[in-house]
Amino acid sequence: MGKLWAGAFLVLGLAVAAQGVPVITGLNGPMGLLFAPDGRLYVVEYGLGGDTEVEAINPETGEKVLARMGATSRVLRLEPDGALEEVARFPSVAFGQESSGASRLAWLGGLLVTSGGWNQASVDPMPLMAVVARVGPQGPEKVADLWAFEKAQNPDGYHLDSHPYGLTVGGDGYVYVTDAGANALLRVNPSTGAVRLVATFAGLPGPFANPARGGAQEMDPVPTAVVVKNGVFYVSLLSGGPFLKGAAKVVKVEGGKVSDYAAGATMLTDLQEGPDGQLYAVRFAETGERGPIPGTGAVLRVRPGGFEVVVDGLPFPTALAITPSGDLYVTVNGVGAPGSGAVWKFAGAVR
Repeated sequence: MGKLWAGAFLVLGLAVAAQGVPVITGLNGPMGLLFAPDGRLYVVEYGLGGDTEVEAINPETGEKVLARMGATSRVLRLEPDGALEEVARFPSVAFGQESSGASRLAWLGGLLVTSGGWNQASVDPMPLMAVVARVGPQGPEKVADLWAFEKAQNPDGYHLDSHPYGLTVGGDGYVYVTDAGANALLRVNPSTGAVRLVATFAGLPGPFANPARGGAQEMDPVPTAVVVKNGVFYVSLLSGGPFLKGAAKVVKVEGGKVSDYAAGATMLTDLQEGPDGQLYAVRFAETGERGPIPGTGAVLRVRPGGFEVVVDGLPFPTALAITPSGDLYVTVNGVGAPGSGAVWKFAGAVR
């Protein structure tokens, strides 16, 4: 179902964290946040799979496994009175400690959502898997099929895998998607569903020969989010397993060419522009010999060449949203026990 979190779940649990104010609690794998034009906050969660057994491929091992599928991935809206309203449901697939569902949100005359992943070349994907979708009056409907593009084009040249994750709308009216499985930045025409390649991302130096990358001593780059500024794309890279400390970075895509913008981070999961014009990234965790370390997530200010900590001590954060006044909202416990996910507010954190 995509390699975004493959092998990441070696160390889990809750930790003493930075003092944010909880505004939403009880979530299952929160992955994305969005303030709509009317100021209301939306959050999307991966969900917990379901009761239907399906065959899937473990993206870390390539082995076939039985997964559990159900419509438990949800888009939720926080109402002014504090009530949480369910807006839409998407398929959720879970096997072991991993799950995949709807991931990120954007607004283009309504709500857009990246949903699911797929990597089985011989089997057609289930509905609303590896797509960009629109939430319409009758529920979610497909806008663009990213699996079809991956199967036809395979831009990075390695195994077929599509996991549309990061999502934004450019000033040109096109929708831009970071495909964490395909290691690519894609442009989607929201009217026709046509998909076009903007850039592919090279592998990151790894500690061992990677059979999934032709034996090269590389990790997958795993692009997670994209921001467009003045026609230039800024993309955060998570890095694939074993998620080496300092391997993640933000790259710049200009005229189809990819270059480093800020390096030396670990497991970057989101990237947003603040009201001050600066870029802000989410560090899921620092890593050690046993994998991600609880309570080491952070929000980072991105500077040319490096990063500055804005909020530290977060438990497995995955996404952020920033208000015009500089209030910071962060999803935490993107992985963890059912119901442990939440959205925290840090008032005036971005000045």
